[in-house]
Amino acid sequence: MKKSFRVIICTLLACTFFLDGLPVTEACGPGYLTPVFDYKYAPENPFDDFAGGKIGIIKPSYHRVVLFAAYRYLNGGSFTADEQKALVDVWNADFNNRDYGDNDVAAAVKIWVEARKSVVSNEEKLPEIYTEREYGGYDFFPNCTKNAFETAARTLSDRMTSHGADSGDVKDWVAGQDAVFTNCASGRRMPDAVNQTMPEWLQKDRAYQTAAAEFYSLDYEKAKNNFAEIAADSDSVWRETAEYLVARALIRQASLTSDASRQSAFYAEAETQLQKVAASGGKFADSSEKFSGLIKYRLHPRERVGELAQKLSSGNSDDDFRQDLIDYYWLLDKFEKEALEAAEKRREEEKAKTNNADKTNDGDESSKRSDDASAAAVASEAAKHEGQLSIHFYAEDYSKNWTIYVSPGASDDEAIAEAARVADVPLTDKMKDLVRSAKKYAYANLYSEGKQDEYQGGYNGDEKTSLSMLPDFLRRDDLTDWLFAYQVRDAEAYDYAVAGFKRTGADLWLMTALSKADKNSPELKSLLAAAAGANRAAPTFPTIAFHEARIFIEQNKQAEARKLLDEILDSSIDLPVSSRNQFLALRLKLARTMEDFLRDALPLPFAFDSDGVSLTIDGLIKQEQSYYDPEYSKESKEDYDREVEERYKNEKLIAGQPMLDDESAAIINEHFPLAVLLEARQSPALPRYLKERFALAIWTRALLLGDFAAASKILPDVIRLKPDAEESYKRFARAKTPAEQQNTALYIILKDEKLAPYIASGFGSTWENYGSGGSRWWCKPGDLEHSEMESDGVPRKISPKPKFLTPAQSAAAQAELKRLKTIGDAPKYLGTRILEWARRSPLDRRIPESLYIVYEANGWDKYGCGNDEELRSQVGNVLKKRYPDSEWTKKMAEETP
Repeated sequence: MKKSFRVIICTLLACTFFLDGLPVTEACGPGYLTPVFDYKYAPENPFDDFAGGKIGIIKPSYHRVVLFAAYRYLNGGSFTADEQKALVDVWNADFNNRDYGDNDVAAAVKIWVEARKSVVSNEEKLPEIYTEREYGGYDFFPNCTKNAFETAARTLSDRMTSHGADSGDVKDWVAGQDAVFTNCASGRRMPDAVNQTMPEWLQKDRAYQTAAAEFYSLDYEKAKNNFAEIAADSDSVWRETAEYLVARALIRQASLTSDASRQSAFYAEAETQLQKVAASGGKFADSSEKFSGLIKYRLHPRERVGELAQKLSSGNSDDDFRQDLIDYYWLLDKFEKEALEAAEKRREEEKAKTNNADKTNDGDESSKRSDDASAAAVASEAAKHEGQLSIHFYAEDYSKNWTIYVSPGASDDEAIAEAARVADVPLTDKMKDLVRSAKKYAYANLYSEGKQDEYQGGYNGDEKTSLSMLPDFLRRDDLTDWLFAYQVRDAEAYDYAVAGFKRTGADLWLMTALSKADKNSPELKSLLAAAAGANRAAPTFPTIAFHEARIFIEQNKQAEARKLLDEILDSSIDLPVSSRNQFLALRLKLARTMEDFLRDALPLPFAFDSDGVSLTIDGLIKQEQSYYDPEYSKESKEDYDREVEERYKNEKLIAGQPMLDDESAAIINEHFPLAVLLEARQSPALPRYLKERFALAIWTRALLLGDFAAASKILPDVIRLKPDAEESYKRFARAKTPAEQQNTALYIILKDEKLAPYIASGFGSTWENYGSGGSRWWCKPGDLEHSEMESDGVPRKISPKPKFLTPAQSAAAQAELKRLKTIGDAPKYLGTRILEWARRSPLDRRIPESLYIVYEANGWDKYGCGNDEELRSQVGNVLKKRYPDSEWTKKMAEETP
C-alpha cells in the first residue's frame, strides 16, 4: 500500500522541538507557513467542495482518482453524501500519505480493555500487549483488525450476561482471549486446550479461540482446518463465522505466499468458498461479496478493471464504493506501470541492437552477471528462511553483529539459545534483552513485511505515457479511455481528443482537446468557435474558458483574452478559490498599468502549508492544540490552547486577505525600482498589511542603496509602524552629515532583524530572510532554483518584465538589483560595515552592542547565510580588546562555549 508514517514537528529552532511526535516541554510555532493558492495534483482544501460538485478548472495533472469524480460531474452525474465522504477519505489518504485501509485499531482495543475490566480484577496487572503503544496508538497489532477486538468485546458482554462476570468460566474465556491477542503482537501462544470439564459453550468458544490464535500467528493451514471443523459443527455458535473465516485464512495464506502458482491456487479455493458463503444468504454474505472483489483484483485484474469502470461510471454504486474506487485507481496505476516498463524494455532492447559489443560492454555484461548472481544468492537465502523470524543483534561494543532465524513459535529462551550458538560467545544480559526485543519486533513485522503489496503501480523510469502504448482492454470503456486521454499531453492525444469531439460533439471532449492545444494546433479555429458557444452554466465551462483565454494570450489576442477573463472574473459563476486564482494569473499577464498588475498579483490562499500539511489557520491551530499531553506539559490545557492561539494571532489577521505569491513578489523585487515601489505602495489594491510591508522594504532598500531622499519620503510611515524605535528613526532624520546618516541607518537595521530590501510573499517570511535561533536578515538571492530533474538546481531565470514599465524604470531596477546582490548576505555585510564603523567612530556608544549583534548573526548555529567564522572571530576580537568592560563583551563571553 501507499503508506508512510509522518512525524510532525515545529520548525522554529527558537522554541522546543517535538521529538518522535511528543512535545518535550511546550508547543512551538507557528513555523514557516506557506500560503497555498493552487494544487497541481489535487483539488483545493477542503476536498468536500470538489466532492460536492464545485469542481472549477480541471487540470490534466490531477490524480486519476480526482479526475474520476470530475468525469461524473462533467457528464451530468452526482454523488451521494456517503460517496462524497468516501471520495474525501480516499483523497486524504492519497495526498497526505496515509494508509488507505480503514483499520485503526486503537479505539477498538480500548473498548476491549474496558470490557475486560468487568471480569478481571483492577488489581491484576494488565497484560503487556494492552499497555505497550507506539506513536500513541496500537500499531504493534499488524495483522489484527479492529473487528477482532470489537467481536471480542461483544462476545464477552454476551458471556457475562449469560453466565455472570464473576464466573470462573468467563474468566477462563478472557484468559483464552488474551492468549489469542498475544499472537497479534509478540509471539506464538495458544489458549489452554479444550477439556471435558469445561461447559459446552466454553468448549465451543475455546475451539474458535484456538483457530483464531492459529490465524493470528500466521499458521493459516492449521487455522483453515480448525475453522473448517467448526463450520461442520452444527451445534457451534461460531459455525457461520468459521465458514467465512476458512476463506479469509486462504486469502491471508495467498497474500503471504511468494510462489505465484500456489498463490493462485489459494485464491481460487478462497473464491469458491466465498461464493458458497455468499449464496447461503447469511450474515457474512455481504462481506463475502467484498472479499470476492479482492480476489478478482488479484486473480483477474483485466476483467476487474473493466467491471469497476462500468460500475463507477454508471453511478449505481453500493456499500463497496470506497474500496471499488481504490481498486480501480490502483489497477489503472498497475497497468500503466506495466505498459511503461514494457516500452522501456523495448527501447533498451533496440538500443542494445544498435550498439556493437566491445570490451567495455563485455565488462558491463560480466558485471551484470555478477550482480545477477549476487541478487540470486540473496533471494535464495531469503527463500530458505521464508516464514521464519529474522533476528538481528550485536555485541555490547558494536564490534560484531549477527543474524539468527527462528520459527514464529519459538520461545524467548529458544531464541536466546540460538543466538548464543550462532555468536559462539556467552550472551550478556544486555544482549539477551536485545534478542528478546528484536524477536518481538520481527514477529510483529512478519505479517506486514511478508504480505503482498496491494499497490503495484508507481513507475519511476523516464518513459512517458502515450495512448498507443496502453493495452486495448483499457480503452474499451469511456471512463478509463477519457482518464488516460485527458492526462496524456502529446500530439497523438490531441488528435484523439479532437476526433472524440467530432464524433460526439460533447463538451467533455472539447474541453479535453483545448487543454492540449497551443496557438498552432491544427483545427484550432473550429475548437475556439465551439468554445465561444459553450454553455456557461455547464461544469465544463470554467476549464473550456481557461484554455480559450490561454490560447488567446499565446496568439497575442490580448483584447479577446482580456474581454473573456473580465467577463468570468466579474460574473456570478461560483468558482473555487484556486480556479479564480488561475484566471487571475492569466489576466496578470495582460496588465497594462500598475493598478492592473497589483489587482491581479494578489490571489487568495485557501490553505497554508506547514511541514507538508495544508490546513486553514484555524485548522493548524486545532492541530497544534491536539498535541497537548499533560504528561509532558506543566501548564493546563486551557493555558496551552490560549498560548497556541496567541502565537497565530498575526497570521489570523492576515489569513483571509489576498497575498503575494512567490512569482509576483519576484517580479516586484526584480523589476520595480525604488521610485516605482513608492508609487505602488499608494495603490488602493494593496491591503493595509502589504502597504506596511512595502514601506519597510522601501526604507531598507533605500538605506542600503544610499538613497536617503527616498528613505526620507517613507520615513514618517516607518516611524508610525515602528514606535519602539522612534528615537533612532528621528535621529536619522536629524543627522547633519552623510556619515551620521549611514551610521544611524546601519544601527536601525541591526536592531530589527526583520528588515529586508525585498518584498516578501505570503506572511512575510521567505527563505532569503528566514533563519534560526537569532538573526533573520536577508540573504543574497540565489543564482539557482529547484529542479526536479537536476539535483544541484538550474540557473534561475529572471521573472518576466511587466509591459507597463518603461525602459528607464527597468534599467533602474536592474541597476539596483545588481547593487543589492553585490551587498550580498546581511550577516556578512553588516559585520563588515560595523567593523568599518568601529574604526571610524570607536567612541560611539552604539558600537559594542552592534559588534555583539553581528557576532551572533555570524555564528555557527545559523542555518541561513550566517556562519562566517572568520568574520565572527574578527568582530569578537575587536569587542574583547577595545571594549573589555562592556556589558556586551561580558554577554558574549557568557554565551560562547
